[in-house]
Amino acid sequence: ASKELYEKLVGLEGKDLEVEIRKVFEDQRSRLSKLLNLPEGTEVILCPSGSDAEYIPIAIARALKGDVTIENGVTQLREVGAGTAPASMGQFFSTHAPLMGRLDPDAKVLDGFEGIDGAIIAAREKDGSVVNASEEMDRFVESALAKGAYPIVHGVFGGKTGLRDIKMPGSADCGEKTLGVVDACQARFSLDELHGWLGQDSLVLFTASKFYQAPPFCGAVIVPATIAEKLRSSSTPGHSDMFNSQGLGGFLTDKELPSCLESWSPLLKDDDVSNVGLAFRWEAGLAGMEAIASVPDSVRIDAVNEWAKAVTSMTDAEQALDAWCVQRSIVSIRVKKGDGWLSMSELRDLYRWMSMDVSDLVAGATAEEKDALSKPAYIGQPVDVSESHAIVRIALGVESLLSYVDDNDATLAEDQMVVKKLAAIGKHFNTLKDSGR
Repeated sequence: ASKELYEKLVGLEGKDLEVEIRKVFEDQRSRLSKLLNLPEGTEVILCPSGSDAEYIPIAIARALKGDVTIENGVTQLREVGAGTAPASMGQFFSTHAPLMGRLDPDAKVLDGFEGIDGAIIAAREKDGSVVNASEEMDRFVESALAKGAYPIVHGVFGGKTGLRDIKMPGSADCGEKTLGVVDACQARFSLDELHGWLGQDSLVLFTASKFYQAPPFCGAVIVPATIAEKLRSSSTPGHSDMFNSQGLGGFLTDKELPSCLESWSPLLKDDDVSNVGLAFRWEAGLAGMEAIASVPDSVRIDAVNEWAKAVTSMTDAEQALDAWCVQRSIVSIRVKKGDGWLSMSELRDLYRWMSMDVSDLVAGATAEEKDALSKPAYIGQPVDVSESHAIVRIALGVESLLSYVDDNDATLAEDQMVVKKLAAIGKHFNTLKDSGR
């Protein structure tokens, strides 16, 4: 799909490219709306990533409430993207910005985003137990309102281990009192769940680069109809510097915006800049979404539950492994080391070895172990969840879910091979480490 779009755009420059990219983004927003069956009046903003998406609620809060003190509450630190926490405070989180390139070393906060304060809540305690983030957010909102601030309040519907906060916050009084944000960037939700969040006026952060397996940096913000209508009738935000090249203009142009943000368009309009890479990535993401669109939610949910049960069972059957946390289509696994478990740094080695043929490095492995060790396998990156251990993940994406629906035995055979290799690496970890590979 991305290649087809490339062939359509190749050779275009200047005004011709600008006009065509504007059409592409409009088409992509329309297709995304149809695939998610978004209610009438709901709007979609395309943006470079889930972390970049965190700037949008701040800008919307400014548009709705003007020059008020904004406090932003974010949950699941260490299970959401590393850029989420700084971005939620209006800060740069990388050495580069999509439309600016390399940032000045002294660049810390986006223009117009100064003075954002708030709360950042960890996903887990030091022992790995889950923090009641929703309860913490309730306290945060109460405190912010008592100080006369306007709170942006988050709930995460699926972090890196699939962990979901107890409550997904809505926008109180149609966004007049608070602005609710649901971080659903993993995209592991049903349409009923999505529509429930939109019905309570929550902004929804979404990416196609997790479950739908688009390349990284493929984000969107879904704006519920009530908030979109307020934005449609609002004037241009007073903090116009928010939209210059050191603010949102370093991440977006007007081409990625829906009609409800026409008041922003003149401030972000740049006919000489088009995020062509974002268009290619979204084309890949939409292809994944369209591939599974004909599979009803009920069938998907049943398939995910069956798959998770089967992978959990095969994992726990291995002495070296433990299915430590199972959340929908993500099985988080810890790997034994003596009387304990492999750490984050050790799992980085394991993660690297999983993609390699390391069978020649373990002379004492059995024939079955050597077979498993010889086959490259791809898993989710390690996540640091506890002082005592980290985890790696086996997760369903759109391709593997479609494969499971079509032929569950063949799909589970592939997962069995992954589990066998994890177990073999765990058993022979010290030997592999001593090899220097």
